[in-house]
Order: sequence, then C-alpha cells, then structure tokens
Amino acid sequence: MLRSVAAPALANTAPASRALMQALVFYPSIPRYVASRMLGKRYPARALPLRLSSLPEPERPEGFERLKVRLSGICGSDLALLYGKNSPSLSPMFSFPAVLGHEILAELGGVRVVVNPVLSCLERGLPECPACARGDDHLCQNVTEGNFAPGMLGFCADLPGGWAQRIVVHRERIFPVDERVPDERAVLTEPMAVAVHGIHTALARDWPKELLVVGAGTIGLVTVKALRVMGYTGVLHVVARRSRQAELARSLGADHIHPSTQAAQQATGARRYRGLLGATAWRGGYEAVVEASGSPGGLQEASWAVREGGRVLLLGAPGMALHDFSPYWFREVRLFGSYCYSWDTFAQTVKMLTEAEGLEALVSQRFPLEAWPEALGAASAKKGVKVVFQP
Repeated sequence: MLRSVAAPALANTAPASRALMQALVFYPSIPRYVASRMLGKRYPARALPLRLSSLPEPERPEGFERLKVRLSGICGSDLALLYGKNSPSLSPMFSFPAVLGHEILAELGGVRVVVNPVLSCLERGLPECPACARGDDHLCQNVTEGNFAPGMLGFCADLPGGWAQRIVVHRERIFPVDERVPDERAVLTEPMAVAVHGIHTALARDWPKELLVVGAGTIGLVTVKALRVMGYTGVLHVVARRSRQAELARSLGADHIHPSTQAAQQATGARRYRGLLGATAWRGGYEAVVEASGSPGGLQEASWAVREGGRVLLLGAPGMALHDFSPYWFREVRLFGSYCYSWDTFAQTVKMLTEAEGLEALVSQRFPLEAWPEALGAASAKKGVKVVFQP
C-alpha cells in the first residue's frame, strides 16, 4: 500500500536523515482570495498566498521514483487559483496547502523525463473505477479517495508539484524525452497533451475545413501546432492580440491572424445584428472554434463566432461567469469541454514532440524559485507567452 506523505512533505523541519529542498507552497487564504479576485492583476504578486519554504525531500512511496525538477511551467490554471478566478465548486477536487506546478520536465538518473501529473486509481492504491477501466484515467472517479489527498500533482497536499527541486512520481507517469527535443519544448508536453485530447474529442473525427482559435497564449499556440502535427490541413485562423503572439501563431501553422474575434467573424462573411441593450447576434461563422483564452468573454465570443450547427471546443478553462447560453440552443451549437488527457493521449503527445519544431519559442522567461514574485508578475502581465521556473 502507498503511504501518504502529507505531514512530512509540508513540515517546517526535517529528520536528520532527509535532505532539505526549496519549494513554493500555496496556503489558501479566504481574505487574500477575495482581495485578489476583486483586484485581479492589480493585486501585488508578493501578497499572493505563496511561501518559499525549505522542506524535507518527499518520501518515495512504493512504485514511485524521486525526480530532480529541471523546468516547471506557470499555467493559466495556477494563475486562476492564485488570483481567485477558479470556481469554488471545484474546491473539493483539490487539496491544500500544496506545492504547485503540474507542467514538469525533470531528470531521473541523468535521463530527461516529462511527467503526467494525473493521480488516478492506480496511484491511489484502489481498484479501477469504470473510467480508469476504459482508459479514461483523467476522468477517474476516485480523485478524492485512496492513499493521497484530492487532486493531481501540483494541486495535491500529499505530493509536491513541480515548483520544487525534487518530486516523487509513479513510474507509470514518467516518460523519457527524445534527445532531439530541447528542454523548452519538452516542458510544454502537458499543455500540448491538453490540446491533443481536446482535438481528438471534438475535431479529429470529422475535421472542419476551416476553424478558428480564439486566444494565442500557451494553450492557443500549442493547439495550432498540435493541429498541424496531427494532420489538420484545413484553413486555420487565430485571434492574436499581441504582435509576438501573432508572429508565433503564423510560424506554428496558422494561415490567417486576426486582431479580434469580431474581425475574424467578418473575414468569413458572418452577418452581425444589433439587439436590445447593446447586445449583438451573428449568423454564419466558422465550422469549429477553439476557445483557448480562458476568459469568460472569450467563451462568449466563441459561441457567436461558430456557425449554426458548429462545434466549440473549450480548452481555456474559464471559471464562474455570467454567460448568455442562447447561441447554443438557438443556433444548435455543440460545446465540448476538455480538461486533461488519458495515459494514452499523454504518451502520444510525448512521441509528437520530435515533430513539434518551433514550439520551444513559446518559453520566453526563466526564473529561479526565489524570484517567484517577478515570475508570477511576468506571467500575469503576459509579458511573454510561457514563463517557467528553473529550480
């Protein structure tokens, strides 16, 4: 049976036999949650509920390996947690305090590896639930049960995530990286796996002739590259509001770049109608739209940018929002949610890395753990595309 390592993982002192490591620990705080949610990007990074701590290196449960973290990305979901944008209804599915970081490039015995951060029935020491039995371990029904606290790596109180110098990972979740793949590309494996899973779910079974990606941050740009690597040959439009994002989108395979979703809609000949109270409705649009911005406004735009009977793939993972659902029933738009990836999809993504040339250009800045306020400030201000920690 696997042992929970919650107590030693977050203790302030270590037994003499265990080495210390640096890690960034997230401590939930309702007052800071409310303040950061209200102030958003104006909330100072140094006031976020993070603490750089010296912790004992995690114990290695049976079936796990201890890894040295090489790079770990700052994801939009990390920022959503820190700035109070997550939905409170999801809180039982995660556990804190925890060392954050689920986009991980590490080393095992001198070999570079990437980490699938999912903690399913296998890692939790439980019989397979129906989802795990059919290969959908990312939808495991036991994410709050078993030998570990709720959540995946980076959102689990019992196992440290990648914003640390050392982590422990189950052997089944460790994947060697081809030596031809640079570090900056390899650290994007996890977000690329998110895109690959969503594309398989909503698009690949019946490729649209033309599609739109709303948002050119990490998820939007890895989606562009994943589409091309997976064989999409249709016309690919991207909404990119910054010149660097537009440049990267084109280099990764986009055919047309638009400064706004409205401009992208007009490019298809979609017709705009003005309604009461300044509301806007549209007829026509794209066969499929990928919402990759993660903003409630982006989802609203995507719901009108898709044509009647079309598909919207939600990759950006927005939380709570006041949303107009009329496009879905009035125009019979299909909405596909996508959150994670199965073991098979992650393994497929690792193999795709050798073909994903240029993706490494997304990594714009590296920071040591002790510079975390500057790192989070850069990530939240979107001064680059992908900001990573180098423990």
